[in-house]
Parts: sequence; structure tokens; C-alpha cells
Amino acid sequence: MFKQYYDDDGGLVFVSCGISKGDKWMTVRQKKPKSGTHRITSPKLPIRPTREEAQRDLDAYASTKRWDTAD
Repeated sequence: MFKQYYDDDGGLVFVSCGISKGDKWMTVRQKKPKSGTHRITSPKLPIRPTREEAQRDLDAYASTKRWDTAD
């Protein structure tokens, strides 16, 4: 299972392939349930070729931000 987090404003943050065919993975934020997502742009959260790499970036980033995990 891949972890998801709540950011400081309560938005849900997770890894997604967006509209790619699974060859590009990025960290996105969803402001409200069932709303659209927006990529979080940060040098610490680059677009990655695999979901696992993007998830490792997000896990490290969320740890420094002290974000809570979404269960």
C-alpha cells in the first residue's frame, strides 16, 4: 500500500501518474474529496519514472513537514 498524507491545510497529498500512461509519476494535492488534483512542484518532488521512486520522495518530504498519514 502506498502512503497518502494530509498537508498543513488538510489537503490530501499522494503519488499519481496524472494523465500519463504510467511512465511518469508525480506528487499531487487534492484540496477536497472528488476534486481535481494539482502537482506539487518542488525540487524535492521531481517527476519520476516509477511510482516507488516518487513515493520515496514523498515519504521523505512528508517526514520533514511532519504531515499526518491518511488512513
